[in-house]
Amino acid sequence: MKQCLKYMLVLALLGAVACGEERREEATLPEFEPFKVAVENEECRVEICYQRIVNTDRNPNFADIEAQNYAHTFDGYVVEPMDIDASVQMLVDEYTEVGGWTMSHSSLPCWYTMDQRVLFVRNDAILCYETFVESYTGGAHGGNSLWYECFDLATGQLYDLDYLFEGEWGPAMREIIYARLTALEPGTFIESADMLPVANSTLITERGIVIVYQPYAVASFAAGIISLALTDEEIASTGAPLVWVAE
Repeated sequence: MKQCLKYMLVLALLGAVACGEERREEATLPEFEPFKVAVENEECRVEICYQRIVNTDRNPNFADIEAQNYAHTFDGYVVEPMDIDASVQMLVDEYTEVGGWTMSHSSLPCWYTMDQRVLFVRNDAILCYETFVESYTGGAHGGNSLWYECFDLATGQLYDLDYLFEGEWGPAMREIIYARLTALEPGTFIESADMLPVANSTLITERGIVIVYQPYAVASFAAGIISLALTDEEIASTGAPLVWVAE
């Protein structure tokens, strides 16, 4: 009987250890290793910092997120199967070709810089990528843009927040955003709330969201990148569901 009890106790301990390991596995966050490249020649300069998930084998959601981030980050330079080195080389080749034309017309080399970082918010339940891009391919000035992509770590799904501009709460949301926009940038060429375009870059924060408009989207290039912060409470007051808030 004692031997049987010992055996049962060992099994219980092993089960507890296994459950503990399973819980640790489920709680593991993506681990990142920056993929950095710097190439410079007479025609162009390309600098890239891409945040690559290195533990995709620990969770299928991480692999899904990595694939989506690769596709979003290297849009236009994506290859199958996913190959960051190949995508970077395609980008470098294109800017070198463009740089040859730029040098012949203005004696200025073209350049491209991409800097990406990661943020964990809402008790580490949401992973957000921030990608800042600057480039110059000729003309009076270069261009720049700021992109956010946020993912639910429990599902690997990208948050699509376009719905905030639609539905029965859409008009009220637009009024709040428009008021915030005109207070920040009186020179906006958006004349009314109903003319406000859907923001294609949105960050989920600890207290709400930040809506980003790229240069020329709602104001002149001189106004730069425009970021508008809204709290959860302001958004909820319109009747819009807060899909990023855990129930």
